[in-house]
Amino acid sequence: MTADFKTESKKIEAMLGEKRLFDLKNLLMEVIPQDITEIIEPLETSERVIVFRLLNKETAAEVFSHLEHEDQEELLSQFGMDKVKEIMEEMDPDDITELFDELPDEMVKRLIRLLLPEERKIVNRLLNYPEDSAGRLMTPEFIELNKDSTAEESIQTIRNIGLDKETIYYSYVVDRKGFLIGIVSLKDLLLAGPDTAIQEIMTTNFVCVNTTDDQEDVAKVLTKYDLTALPVVDKDKKLVGIITVDDVVDVIHEEATEDFHKMAGIEATDEPYFNTKFLVLGRKRALWLVILLIASYLSSFVLKNYSDILQIVIPLAFFIPMLTGTCGNTGMQSATLIIRGLATGEIEMKDFIKIFLREILMGGFLGIILGSFSFIRARFIDVDPFIGIVVGIAVFISVIVANIIGTVLPLILKKFRIDPAISAGPFISTIVDVTALLIYFEIAQTIFHIRV
Repeated sequence: MTADFKTESKKIEAMLGEKRLFDLKNLLMEVIPQDITEIIEPLETSERVIVFRLLNKETAAEVFSHLEHEDQEELLSQFGMDKVKEIMEEMDPDDITELFDELPDEMVKRLIRLLLPEERKIVNRLLNYPEDSAGRLMTPEFIELNKDSTAEESIQTIRNIGLDKETIYYSYVVDRKGFLIGIVSLKDLLLAGPDTAIQEIMTTNFVCVNTTDDQEDVAKVLTKYDLTALPVVDKDKKLVGIITVDDVVDVIHEEATEDFHKMAGIEATDEPYFNTKFLVLGRKRALWLVILLIASYLSSFVLKNYSDILQIVIPLAFFIPMLTGTCGNTGMQSATLIIRGLATGEIEMKDFIKIFLREILMGGFLGIILGSFSFIRARFIDVDPFIGIVVGIAVFISVIVANIIGTVLPLILKKFRIDPAISAGPFISTIVDVTALLIYFEIAQTIFHIRV
């Protein structure tokens, strides 16, 4: 937070406390909506209501759309219906849809009556699309042009309707049946001759997504083709909306947050940390911890099964933490690389054999380095050279196996349409630990000629 921002925040709090509402209104006119959102977050609900009443309706709608869903619901319960209607009239349809997704059904029914008939129709249509789909994410507020119009006529159209649209930098050319046939940029329109027909300057080589496509796939398309807006078509291939880059940034943030939670063995929460109730957060964390605790019993079972070896060759126990830690780290590295590749589209299921062979070689390379280091370390700790041999070979083989597990497991989960992010972190460490212990004790049995 910058010094200027802190100063503005303190000024607003002071003006609220002193009831200098006229001065506060003038000050708020100089603050951008995103900063206003951040400033009012720590305020009491009653103080937030006062701030909203001082904002013009356009700024109020934008500030409201940036608030957390819980804060939005709380404010709506405090606003009069006139204020609610004023804010909703200025919000984009996709923002209204996102709001309605989080509100109780009874409140949604009341609010939807406040919308104009055309807006109500648009929001109802968006709500009928699957959750996390392109249909929910898109906005129908785009500029539509006729292919037979001239550049000058099209520019005038943009002047007339552009203020209420999501973006004016790209316009979409459709035929009489509503099929998307081309896209034209504002730059091309401005540089073209006044009498040039749109069909002469529009590009017909474009990408689009379907209303039922997953929002994560939409984000990949926008990122891959470096677009600021992406057209959305329905099952009949008719243009029904666009998705802009600012909407996709929110999706990327949500998906990344969800993956981080899963990789840490935590069930993702819908609300920010401080807005999540203590018991809800505890339940989500405890669920995976209990699952992992039960899974860790496998390690205890392996140790119990090979306890006779540990009693005969006690120094073997000294290297168990090093072995499991090293192999767990190796497995997590591999899993992270694969999961990231799958998320960005860099890795696909058709590359399975190529990835598998590459990671076997990588496992061998890392195994030689880590196995050699482990052998040397074991020789410094114990005088028996066979201890070093067991540890070195076990680390070499276990690292290769851990690398394979970290590579294959996310791909298998992806194949069965399960989020591969859950395979990273504690989950994969538990699997690798058990495998490494089995390898370790089997090698020890062979070298020391012990039969259990």
